[in-house]
Amino acid sequence: MPGVVAMNTYRKDRANTFIQEELTLALEREVKDPRAAKLSITAVELTPDKRVARVYVSSFSGEEDLQEGLAGLKSAQGVLRHHLSQVLGWRFTPYLEFRVDRSYEYGSRIEALFRAIAEEEGGVPPSDGEHEEGPGEDERTE
Repeated sequence: MPGVVAMNTYRKDRANTFIQEELTLALEREVKDPRAAKLSITAVELTPDKRVARVYVSSFSGEEDLQEGLAGLKSAQGVLRHHLSQVLGWRFTPYLEFRVDRSYEYGSRIEALFRAIAEEEGGVPPSDGEHEEGPGEDERTE
């Protein structure tokens, strides 16, 4: 695209993180729609021209809450963009494009598949937060 200056990776990552943090704060403090409170902002991706911010959201309380939350975010888009315009200091404020982040569901599905494979093979993998000790891990040599 002629005339578009792409940000370097470091600046782009910093901008994405800053926008994510500010949107999270605005969602907690300024958005009055209770539907949007059920969502978590998991990531933000700016387009190279910084005109669009793709905001990835998820909900840990089910698909129905996720869809309601997206509707709440869309209705609060003006409040969120206004907040960003106040803190960014750019000549323009990016358009907010809300997208569903299903990476948590995908990770849970993969973990379930690994557990099923381990159970078929006769071994049961450790549950969350636990780990199997390898030989010699509990012995200390001084």
